[in-house]
Amino acid sequence: MLTRTQITRILIEGDRKLLQQLCCQIEERHEITVVKPPEKSLVMSKARDSVSGQPFYLGEVLVTECTIALGDVHGFGLLIGEDAERAYELAVVDAAMMATLPETEGWFELLKKEEQRIAERRALESARIMKTRVQFDTMEESYGKR
Repeated sequence: MLTRTQITRILIEGDRKLLQQLCCQIEERHEITVVKPPEKSLVMSKARDSVSGQPFYLGEVLVTECTIALGDVHGFGLLIGEDAERAYELAVVDAAMMATLPETEGWFELLKKEEQRIAERRALESARIMKTRVQFDTMEESYGKR
């Protein structure tokens, strides 16, 4: 079973057409009320110091957020960057999943396949990067082995 965080990550990193397709399925069959239209915001990005373990703020990050309602169930869309349409689509899909609408039954299989495609794409990208990796030896390592 996928968590909300995993679903959002897949829909943001995956093929844009999948998100649009899922959103359209809900828009065609249900009435959607926009509670909070897509708008840009700044949020503080928090990190943890690797040495001391203390939290600190890296700075502000531009995000787009949207809240919609499907009946009495609310959906929330939030992503880094400026993309009002995608924030709205994420909110619609989130609300549909929270309401466990019948349309969502086949979504988990689609999302799992998209997650696999993302993993394959990352593996290919990593392999391409590793081909350019340079191995540095110090003189001591090179000459000291004789």
